[in-house]
Amino acid sequence: MPVVQGIFKHATPEMLFELLKDPQVALKITLEALRIASWPVLRLFPRDYLKACLPAAELREGRLRALEFMLGGPARRGAR
Repeated sequence: MPVVQGIFKHATPEMLFELLKDPQVALKITLEALRIASWPVLRLFPRDYLKACLPAAELREGRLRALEFMLGGPARRGAR
């Protein structure tokens, strides 16, 4: 899991290292990254993990389709 400052604006890089040890926090950060992060930032995340998290991210239709395209296919519905 990449440590990307700015997705959770209140967390410093040092705090993120500790936060990302918790799978629920890692999922929350990933979902927020899917909502707001640019493609260069998203490319730092494991592709399969992003695809699995897409359905839970509650994205606008256009962003969802764009991310599915960039990640190489539709998201698996109901996967996490």
